[in-house]
Amino acid sequence: MLLTVVVVLAGGALAVLLTLAGEPNSIRMKVEPARAVVPAGQPFTVTVTIENVDLEAVTVSAIGVEQSLADHVSVTQMDPPYRAAKERSVVLLGSWSEYTLDRHVLGGDTLTITFTLVADQPGTYSGQVTVWVQGKIMGMSIERARRETLSVEAS
Repeated sequence: MLLTVVVVLAGGALAVLLTLAGEPNSIRMKVEPARAVVPAGQPFTVTVTIENVDLEAVTVSAIGVEQSLADHVSVTQMDPPYRAAKERSVVLLGSWSEYTLDRHVLGGDTLTITFTLVADQPGTYSGQVTVWVQGKIMGMSIERARRETLSVEAS
């Protein structure tokens, strides 16, 4: 009997952790273009569209560029402007350049972020663009992420 209770509690805790670690269902995101062919050293733009498909407002706390991409492609401008930029690294998740936004998006609304980027040198580079969304699950404030891949071919 005790073993059954322990297994049920462990299974419930695992289900809660998987829910907390999952991608937020409240938003959809799209990176355009997902593959950019550009001249090295010349600015180009990438648009990230974040759609709140939930009825509740969400807070887009930050957007990040995976380090494998950020090492070769520099962010020169962002619209809307970010509040702060920092490097972040989390074991098992990787490293990225993170840009703080703290933007509220009402239910059904869309937030469009335009990056101006420059590929530092010729080559093919790829990495994830990540959007962090704050929300509440079971009354707890948590932050979850949605990711899309961006590939850049610079000549």
